[in-house]
Amino acid sequence: MGNGFETSSGLRRDLSLWQVITMAAGGMIAAWMVEMIYWFELSGTGCFIALLVSGVLVIPLALCYSELSGMLPLSGGENVWVSNAFNWDVGYFFNWLLYLMYILAMPTVAFGISTMASYFAPLPFEQVRWLALAVLLVWYFISNIRIKFLGIIQNIMFTVMVVISLGVVVLFVTSGQWSFSNLTPWFPQGFKGFYAAVGILVFKYIGFDMIPQLSEEANFPRNQHWKAYLGAMAITFIVYGAAIIGNAGVVGTEWILNTDIIDPRIADLLGMHWAAWTVVIAGILGTVTTLTGFWLAASRSLLGGSLQKQLPAVLQKINSQGQPWAANIVVAVFSIFFTVLAPIAWVEYIYTIYALIAGVVYLMVALSFVILRRTKPEWERPYKVPYAPLLGAIAVIFPIWVITASLSEIDPRSLAIIGSYFAVGIVIYIYVKVMQKKYPEEWAPYILTPKDIKEEKALRSKDIRQEGVNA
Repeated sequence: MGNGFETSSGLRRDLSLWQVITMAAGGMIAAWMVEMIYWFELSGTGCFIALLVSGVLVIPLALCYSELSGMLPLSGGENVWVSNAFNWDVGYFFNWLLYLMYILAMPTVAFGISTMASYFAPLPFEQVRWLALAVLLVWYFISNIRIKFLGIIQNIMFTVMVVISLGVVVLFVTSGQWSFSNLTPWFPQGFKGFYAAVGILVFKYIGFDMIPQLSEEANFPRNQHWKAYLGAMAITFIVYGAAIIGNAGVVGTEWILNTDIIDPRIADLLGMHWAAWTVVIAGILGTVTTLTGFWLAASRSLLGGSLQKQLPAVLQKINSQGQPWAANIVVAVFSIFFTVLAPIAWVEYIYTIYALIAGVVYLMVALSFVILRRTKPEWERPYKVPYAPLLGAIAVIFPIWVITASLSEIDPRSLAIIGSYFAVGIVIYIYVKVMQKKYPEEWAPYILTPKDIKEEKALRSKDIRQEGVNA
């Protein structure tokens, strides 16, 4: 199954299960040594418990994703599910929101890389911003190479990052300076802070949702998709949870709240300067893997929207490496735009917007799961969620928690940014509607269904036969 044949959209089935796991987990594990300060502001060391609770509550949603991506493993992912469950128009606006969720990861990642790099040579914020823009431009060119090679690069960087980050935690815990008493108080902001942390820290599991965008390029059985979701989430919690306990046990919450880059500063405090350099490099590698995953997901969401005639057909253009080059250009433009807009307090700015958007996206996916179970029971489901009524209900309720928690912390300026973004989406929607009237055949609304998968099966058989002839 690893022959890399093309799908009906021109993409290549090049990704193994482990590569999808590393891309998804890489999407979730980013600049923790910078972002963790905000976690401790919300709930002190209790952010460890909040992260665990958030992860447990995401599991039912991840299982719903597993069923849906196995049933409809097509570019566009969640957009395809929502369009089938509701209608084409709802799918359009949902996809526009989904695209924003992926795009907002870009400044987070770019600023994270730049901020960690400033450990070696302290930079003022504007220089950090310019470095972040440079990172995005470089990655635009990298995003156009074959996904098979991106997957190999991702595996190497991800493995190095996990080994080093966990190794540094072991050094901290065995340093003689680590103490359980430093972990207290666990919940300095009380229940309010913990409630907000559980809802907002769902941000750190955003990445499992990029798996549907990659499912068309996966070369493993559809009934194994759940392994990709749960495997990526488990690795993410282990890395983040270990970092929280390892860091706080050495210096305590108050010290963490008054620093800039946590892990290397603690290593310096302990006289482990070599470890400081090593963990910064590991953090940068891990953050680069985040950029890979979200960039791929963003371009595939545009490609999927184009296949459903929700966006211009030019976004379906594929280069010789099997990458949607036109979509990659659009991703680069939007990424640069949001990076230029980001304020100095970029972590809070991104987190609150991100959590709100994720809550709405996850709510729509959960509702689509419930609706499609009822309206399309005949569709093949290689994987079926056990105890579907109960887990489906949890999958619907938890996003509502995420939405309310993020609204309690969000800055009104962030809502203005979301509003401006949707104003652009409305303009594009009007353009598409005009084109539908002007060119009804070329722009006729289309929703991908299981029959499109059957076409891909036939295409795969043809491709394999052709390989045999060529051999």
